[in-house]
Formats: sequence, C-alpha cells, structure tokens
Amino acid sequence: MPIDDRWDKLNDAAWASFADAWLAELRGGNNSTDDNGGLSVTWMGFTARPEQQWKFIRLATSRAVTDEELSHIAAGPVECLLGHHGPQFIDEVEKEAAQSPQFARMLTGVWKYMIPDDVWTRLQSAQAHVPNSLPSYGPSKADT
Repeated sequence: MPIDDRWDKLNDAAWASFADAWLAELRGGNNSTDDNGGLSVTWMGFTARPEQQWKFIRLATSRAVTDEELSHIAAGPVECLLGHHGPQFIDEVEKEAAQSPQFARMLTGVWKYMIPDDVWTRLQSAQAHVPNSLPSYGPSKADT
C-alpha cells in the first residue's frame, strides 16, 4: 500500500492523542460510535511511514497500564512494523527494550508472523531477558 501523507500532518500532540484514544478504546472507555481506533491503528500499519509507526508504538507502550494493552501493541503495531521493516528497526527495538522494562515486557507478546528469521532471532534474544513475560493469549509462540 502507498504511504498516506495524512499521517505526516500529525504533530507530537496528535500522535499522543491518537495513542491515548486507542488505549481508551481498548479499556472500553471510548463510547463514541464514530471512532474506531482499532481500524485506524491497523490502517496506520499499512499506510504510515515506519518512523511514524515506531513513534506510535513507543507512545502507546509508555501509556499502557495492563497486560492486555501491551499484548495488543505487540500483536498489532509491533508485529506489523517488524514484519515489514524489521531489519530497519530491530536495532531501535533492542535499544528501547534495554532502556524500558515496560517495552521489553511488551515484546514478550510478539509472535513471529511475518518477521524475517534474522530479526526474529534477535527479538527472541530480547524476549529471553525479560523475567516476567506477558501471559499467552493463544497457541504457543513456537507454533506461529
């Protein structure tokens, strides 16, 4: 899919608001029938520049308060970013995991999906250093 330049028009405050709105929707706190944050986040994964996706991932992870929220970040935006741009972003992912226990814990919810083998190996190494992994919500990661 082509890059949608509407994402380029979002400033830092708008990105933070987008992350907050999505997390509120996950928490069930968004009662608006006009908003569909989940669809917007999915769309972002296919139409935003990878740097913008990375910004969203870091913002959402820093604002997440539950295991379920961290799991949604891992299984959605992170799997998409690493599946399409893993070689470009794995260094940043490893650095962030080393600096942020919250981010490192979120990574334990990432499954291989479309992530290239060499990137997956590095991600598994980062996951292995997390003492308190997220609970599994599906089949074993080894099965994916």
